[in-house]
Amino acid sequence: LHARYVLQLLCETKRVLKLMPNISHLSTSYSKDITICGDLHGNLDDLLLIFYKNGLPSQQNCYVFNGDYVDRGKNSMEILVILFAFLLIYPNNLYLNRGNHEDYMMNLRYGFTKEVSEKYKV
Repeated sequence: LHARYVLQLLCETKRVLKLMPNISHLSTSYSKDITICGDLHGNLDDLLLIFYKNGLPSQQNCYVFNGDYVDRGKNSMEILVILFAFLLIYPNNLYLNRGNHEDYMMNLRYGFTKEVSEKYKV
């Protein structure tokens, strides 16, 4: 995805996230499932497998991602683009929690900063 569109996506996601509360309360019922996912660490195949097995996020298919989307793997940026796009489409059905790898120093140490620099020349 061209850097211009990634930047637009990031700006819009930031705007939406600022409007959201810091704490989200979710509940399940017999008629609604919630898929809870953890630690993707830049492994796009894992995210695609989750969507393949559980379906894409939608109003009927709620997801909670418990952070650590980036670092270590080589496709952290692609994961963020996909998750942010779904967040913008389904803000009430996709929840993104922050993990310890969504931190500037962790990104420097474990590779996300380098990945972004290589994919989108600064």
